[in-house]
Amino acid sequence: MRNILAVLTGLGLVVAAFAGVALALVIGTLAAGTIVLARLTGRLQPAMAKASTSGNRDRARTDYRVWNDGRGTIIDM
Repeated sequence: MRNILAVLTGLGLVVAAFAGVALALVIGTLAAGTIVLARLTGRLQPAMAKASTSGNRDRARTDYRVWNDGRGTIIDM
């Protein structure tokens, strides 16, 4: 009885492993197809970076000081 149970359990695990691999292949193929289709139709295009002109640059420069005292660089924040 134990041998039959062990064989059935082993076969069940093998079937589950094959089902998992098959499911991963199907999901991977669908995901790759979706990405390719989105890229070809123009729905998945990277956004261009734009320079911001609405910032106060003087404030950003006064937040910290950097100097070298001869023994190493000091950053004062």
